Amino acid sequence: MGQLQISRHLRFVALIALVWAYPALAQQNLAQQTLAFTHVTVIDGPNSIPRADQTVVIRGNRIVAVGSSRSTRIPAGARVVEGGGKFIIPGLWDMHVHTDAPAGRELLALYVANGVTGVRDMAGDWTTVKTFREDIAQGRLAGPRILASGPYLEGGDVPIPHILTRNPDEARAGVDSLVRLGVDFVKVHGQLMRDSYFAIARRARERGIPFAGHVPHIVGAAAASDSGQRSIEHILSIPVSCTAAESLALRPRFTIQGALGRCSSLDLAPLYTRFVQNQTWVTPTFVALYEIAVWPGRAVPGDSLAPYLPDTLKRFVAKIFPMPDSIFPDDDFVGRAIFGKRLAQVATMHRAGVRILTGTDAPLRNSPPGFGLHEELLLLSRGGLSNAEILRAATLEPARYFGMLDSAGAIAPGQLADVVLLDANPLLDIRNTRRIAAVVANGRLYQARDRARLLRSATQLNP
Repeated sequence: MGQLQISRHLRFVALIALVWAYPALAQQNLAQQTLAFTHVTVIDGPNSIPRADQTVVIRGNRIVAVGSSRSTRIPAGARVVEGGGKFIIPGLWDMHVHTDAPAGRELLALYVANGVTGVRDMAGDWTTVKTFREDIAQGRLAGPRILASGPYLEGGDVPIPHILTRNPDEARAGVDSLVRLGVDFVKVHGQLMRDSYFAIARRARERGIPFAGHVPHIVGAAAASDSGQRSIEHILSIPVSCTAAESLALRPRFTIQGALGRCSSLDLAPLYTRFVQNQTWVTPTFVALYEIAVWPGRAVPGDSLAPYLPDTLKRFVAKIFPMPDSIFPDDDFVGRAIFGKRLAQVATMHRAGVRILTGTDAPLRNSPPGFGLHEELLLLSRGGLSNAEILRAATLEPARYFGMLDSAGAIAPGQLADVVLLDANPLLDIRNTRRIAAVVANGRLYQARDRARLLRSATQLNP
């Protein structure tokens, strides 16, 4: 591992340890609480073979024992959850969200209700997000673990919390200001100029803080990876970024379909090799692309999710991201063709060794927080990833990304108590991640009645 990777890793460990090791005071009400899931089948990323008839013991906010139900001792006074015929997995992560949208505080419960116990907030008001995080840690609010960037660095003016970054001096000052705020990482966006972008990369390296985000067209994905960008957000950033020159040529909004013929899997093979060598993750956010390319400006497919989309949120998203009937001219065929090509591309990328993260860009007009992640998992399955690979992308890979494999991403002693109990095997059908029997988020148990309460609270936001 090179010096840059070591520095990034240590920075992540320091940051995440602070966030994930919630204050001791917040755990007083959990310190004596012990849970035992009995006769469950354990499925996690580090173990390729499911382990049947296991007992998982949780004390406070840590897993303390995992073993055969015949031999694992259940502590006296433990609350026992019978798991016969059920499956337990690590808590899911949505690695691209925005929690400070309208009704954001109330919608945090939807993540937990859907088994999403951790999120990476990719831009928002830092004070608001920090308050969410503190209230969740203290048990005043039901929600996931949150790691956040605060306002992102952007070269143009946009109606989202950002720091205007028009030149290298402003770039360096922007990184410094974010470090002073105490954010977990820096997010970069697509309108940055080359000199500003590279100034951010250098300053982030000097300050020991990771950076992630969009790839400016004028930079290109290869240079972004070489500069140390830890993750590239949205699959749209990659096919139009064979080189910076091609990206610039394809920059107009409606010429994106031209990239389909110009960037084949063969053309992109060296780029994927670069991602692997530089330890650059990719977060495709297919749910967001689906809304743009296949389902633009329309109602939610069916009515089942509509109650979880407050009118204030829909109006906000429509204002921030005004969308025509289709961003592609003529008809939906082009959008669907591009979407299908992108799905297949992620499988090719993954086979080349590129690490994939699951993210949604929630909240979206057509996909509420939490629910959208299950849609993302299904889309990854349709793109060609195996169900085991998808589960790893949603559990193990976020832990690896944050440098916290000793605390997250597995069902093992010493791991944080973020787990999901399922009624059916997700390795057989990834849609079974929706069949949730119970969720444990930071040691707090949410069974059917509790989850129903969380879901109901979100539906009451509209008059």
